[in-house]
Amino acid sequence: MGMVPMRTWFQRLLARMRPRMFSAQRYWERRHQRLRGSLRTVGHIQLDERANAEQYEVKRTHITQMIRRHVDAPDERTLLDAGCGVGVLTEAYVKMGFDVVGVDFSAGAIQQARLRSVNARFLVQPLERLNLGRTFDVVTVIDALLHVVDDAHWVSALESIHRHLNPEGVLFILDWLNDDEEAAPTAHVKPRPLAQYEKCLGGFGLTLIDHERFTLAHEGATKDLLVFRHARIDESSDPRP
Repeated sequence: MGMVPMRTWFQRLLARMRPRMFSAQRYWERRHQRLRGSLRTVGHIQLDERANAEQYEVKRTHITQMIRRHVDAPDERTLLDAGCGVGVLTEAYVKMGFDVVGVDFSAGAIQQARLRSVNARFLVQPLERLNLGRTFDVVTVIDALLHVVDDAHWVSALESIHRHLNPEGVLFILDWLNDDEEAAPTAHVKPRPLAQYEKCLGGFGLTLIDHERFTLAHEGATKDLLVFRHARIDESSDPRP
């Protein structure tokens, strides 16, 4: 066997040393395939089914109460569940009376969502390239944006979400805020500070109108539920002469 040319050997060495770029698509499709049918696909991977179900019930309670606080007559409203995962909360919105469309970039997640919630419509689309050709009265983004680890994709996702919100619509975001700007604990999450959300969404004319914080006991995580809507003329104008 002949000797490997020095240049080829060096290229192989660099390839082994180069850190592999994280692919969110590959990570989530593999996770949905490996944990198919389990809440661990979208919940906390180190918790069992019972603990994940209890945490989703806590989130469902806070989210539906907040929606009722800001949205009248759900049975007359449309709702986009952006980053719907396997449809756990999508079904809760259907039961509230909304006409619901769920989207997620994972085909594996959407396959499970269609089995879980037969009265909602589901599409496979990434948030940063979302294009449904319509707007909605309510948009929810629950534990999805912290998984958009690329900053440019995160901004594009918020821009796409805003384009799908009616002028009088309400946007609900559940996230893990990182106001101390600490390093992300794993490659598939990137929590961001509240100020970054307000700055980005403010650029689209949205303002924060409500904010609730609660804790998920099993994992000890703090969650922030944010509510945005377009600033109204009578609220944004300066009343001074």
